[in-house]
Amino acid sequence: MQRLSTLILAAFMLVAAPTAVSAATPDQGSFDSGYNTFVDHEVCAPAPWGFDVNATEHEYGTFKVFFDGAGNVTRINVHLNYDATIAANGRTIYERDTWTLFLYPNGSREAGLTVHIQGAGGIVQLDAGQIVFDADGNVRFVRGPHPQFNGEVFCPALTP
Repeated sequence: MQRLSTLILAAFMLVAAPTAVSAATPDQGSFDSGYNTFVDHEVCAPAPWGFDVNATEHEYGTFKVFFDGAGNVTRINVHLNYDATIAANGRTIYERDTWTLFLYPNGSREAGLTVHIQGAGGIVQLDAGQIVFDADGNVRFVRGPHPQFNGEVFCPALTP
């Protein structure tokens, strides 16, 4: 249930960014993926859980593309909001993420609440802070807790 649309948006903006604009005027706009409802057959399928998850997700946000004097992209800031309702086995959890993705020619950085999942008993999972990546996608720096980034899943909160 990772945000594939974020990567698609970022790649599109890097390729489609105009080169004939003023360096002083960044391009900016917003996006909204609409609502997507689906059954995830993978996230909680592995042992010890072994069940499907029903989800409805909505991703939306804003972007700003910065240019140098020659019109080359120097940085892209994408502010993302991701809302999801995730249910299985008669239990429901809610994900409300908000973070900013900074894309540079030599890497990227994510800062904010990249994962914020709550259930009936409170916080289920929280990834917060920042992660810095080099141009090849290797992690260079991590600040804050990032259990989902490190492979933990929310499935225990949906176990009967």
